[in-house]
Amino acid sequence: MAKYKSLFNVEGSIGEVTFYKGEDGYYIRSKGGVSKDRILNDPAFVRTRENNTEFAQSATSGKQLRHAITALLTDAKDNRMTSRLTQVMSRVKNADLTSARGQRKVSIGITTTDGKDAIKGFDFNSNAF
Repeated sequence: MAKYKSLFNVEGSIGEVTFYKGEDGYYIRSKGGVSKDRILNDPAFVRTRENNTEFAQSATSGKQLRHAITALLTDAKDNRMTSRLTQVMSRVKNADLTSARGQRKVSIGITTTDGKDAIKGFDFNSNAF
């Protein structure tokens, strides 16, 4: 990964090279990794598929909560609130002890004491006094 300076700030991909903006400026890196088809079908990636499914469940649950209370969040959120809420929803999902790994649900985890404790007191604005 290299940092670049140019007259034009580019974001996106050209061929096998990806340009993106980070917190400290613009960066460039080469594409790489495992193909989507291999992740979806190769038995070696069963755990990856389980993790992806559960992460999507946690992220979707966090989004549903954010949308349900949008009016309350207008001035009461920080720029990391979404990622922190997804993390908490993942803990709630982990409280689902009845479902198999890869199939655990936030909706089941929230019914447990551990699930309720995980979300209790969530701070929507960590910058507030």
